[in-house]
Amino acid sequence: MSQRRVVHLVSPAMLLVAALVATVHCGAARAHTGRRFQVEVVAGKLQAQGVNTGDPDGFAFTRPYPNSIHDHWVNVPGDAGSGLAPFASSFLPDFEVPIGASFVHLKDYQLSLQLMGASRWLNPPTFPAAGVVPNLTPLAPGEVISIESPYGLITTETGGTVVLSDSVPEQGIADVVMNYQIAGHPSDVIHVLKFILAAQPADPLAPDLVADSDPIYVLFGPDGADKIAKLHYASLYLEEYLGTAVPEPAAGLLACACLAFLAIAARGRAA
Repeated sequence: MSQRRVVHLVSPAMLLVAALVATVHCGAARAHTGRRFQVEVVAGKLQAQGVNTGDPDGFAFTRPYPNSIHDHWVNVPGDAGSGLAPFASSFLPDFEVPIGASFVHLKDYQLSLQLMGASRWLNPPTFPAAGVVPNLTPLAPGEVISIESPYGLITTETGGTVVLSDSVPEQGIADVVMNYQIAGHPSDVIHVLKFILAAQPADPLAPDLVADSDPIYVLFGPDGADKIAKLHYASLYLEEYLGTAVPEPAAGLLACACLAFLAIAARGRAA
């Protein structure tokens, strides 16, 4: 295993407080309960199946769609004496590689997440009605989310790839602990991170038999006293909306063009 590389965007004091908050509020992450992704290979292609092993959240424990799940920020107060500014943190969702996927498909592969973009849903309805199209917009100026695994750290400002495992063991990985952070205490907003999950053989001479995933969405609702303040129902709605397979715009346009071409060709043959 490669040596852990950590780049601190915040002060060591802030990271210490984050760890303490995680122990109190998010201890389930280290006990491997709560919302997380199980890495799978389906028809030769990676996917991340969202599951919830914690308290019921009003939806199926195993989501009926892949590649999308939400959690919530945990607010950490600032401390003027130490110079600690308020921030919010989350250790969920984390990642698991079950033995079925590791032994059959991913043994000795490097597993990584490539950040493709970040957005937010500002002031969503508390209970979105069916058919509502979420208005996702870019992050606000100066708004930066950091994403850290045991192998390094990236941000929405720098972009890049974060490694989940440098070489997946055949017995799988019970828990790849993640840490997500944002400055301040978000409210009335859901943040969305968009990733691609990729796997490459650790041996450069080995054949690469596993295709990259479709987009994977990690959502964060705000902290709050109850599910309304946490935008829990809007987060569930957005999670399902993003997890439901729809053609990418370019793919949809290509499909329409192909259908139009076939229709013209058919009319030509008929004439």
